[in-house]
Amino acid sequence: MRGIIVKTLLLGSLFALPSGVMLVAISFWPNADLLQPNGYYLGHDFVNYWTGGRLALQDRLDILYDVARYNGLLHEWFSAQLRLMNFSYPPHALFLLAVFGVLPYLAGLLLWSLAGAAAFIGVALGRRPRRGDATLLAALILSPILWVNIVFGQFGLLVAALFVGALRALPTRPLLAGALIGALTIKPQLGLLLPLLLILLPSWRALAAAATSAAALVAMSVLVFGVEPWRLYLTETMPFQWHFIEVMNGFYRFQMVTPYTAFWYFGLPVKAALALQGVVSLIVAGATCAAVRSDAGYPLKAAVVAFGSVLMVPYVLAYDVAMPITALVWHLSARTAPTTRAEIGLIAAVWTLPFGLCIVLQTQGLPLLPLVLMACFAWLAGEALGWSPVRLYRAPAAAPAKA
Repeated sequence: MRGIIVKTLLLGSLFALPSGVMLVAISFWPNADLLQPNGYYLGHDFVNYWTGGRLALQDRLDILYDVARYNGLLHEWFSAQLRLMNFSYPPHALFLLAVFGVLPYLAGLLLWSLAGAAAFIGVALGRRPRRGDATLLAALILSPILWVNIVFGQFGLLVAALFVGALRALPTRPLLAGALIGALTIKPQLGLLLPLLLILLPSWRALAAAATSAAALVAMSVLVFGVEPWRLYLTETMPFQWHFIEVMNGFYRFQMVTPYTAFWYFGLPVKAALALQGVVSLIVAGATCAAVRSDAGYPLKAAVVAFGSVLMVPYVLAYDVAMPITALVWHLSARTAPTTRAEIGLIAAVWTLPFGLCIVLQTQGLPLLPLVLMACFAWLAGEALGWSPVRLYRAPAAAPAKA
């Protein structure tokens, strides 16, 4: 990776640090009972993951998808002041979560955070760290996308490792890639473009492995947990999650980063914003297909697919941007073309925004990160197709070294 890009990433991490620290101090620093000022427990969403895993081990899944009973249990196990929460993942995610549910809560949270960080850094690099990687490693460790996932106790880093790990494995190990894609169905909305990718390449072995592994995980969950959790997930949880999109209230709206989010912040009614989201999704799918069929390098195609995937659906939050950012690091590491000022600006923006700056800006009605994600997709897809407007603004060439 070019030195100017690595320095941009590190400076972006350092620039974003004060806003992240400020946000943690105001909203996330826990009291003696580990309750945060925002009404959530230390680890935030990891409460759901740990509780889901523990209930699976205790064979008490009748509680998991019942919002009232579930919150009653959370008040008993964590704090009576805990805000409303719900478990929003399909039942086969419980196979992973049970690993953490075995542990005491704080030990599970620590392992979850370390595993996510290690997976993110490992897949972004795609190799073992080298002696010259110190600046890049510092940028990754301090990156807002890593810390937004740790502070929120979220899935984003592990999902990014599954997604980008599958794309890295695809050319040489299609069965492994397919298995990872099948596992990604624990967060299915982020994988909508992957079947298109596998068909267009084409990679039929990976497609078969993905379908087989996903079907096997679902079948195993039915065998182990029964049909009822799936019925409740489909009839209760999914409509409950859709309700969040329609009402757009609560703290989560400050973290949503989709085109729909931008349209909503610009004052469009929900139905109009959703209709425009549908138009953007079609454009993104078409542009992604064209990029995949182009002669572009494979890491660039992977970055197009990753950015397109977070733009395809209306409900994607800031911590999910780990997926395109991981793919972007891979692409930038492989890229040999000179970098323009506009490209450096886009790279800096998407790297810097996902945590404190995104949330602070969206509390002020400024959905900058959704706009940056769309601009990054346009840049990468244009580059894959041989045309990009940002290449009109080239950075000045370095002065020749003196003899």
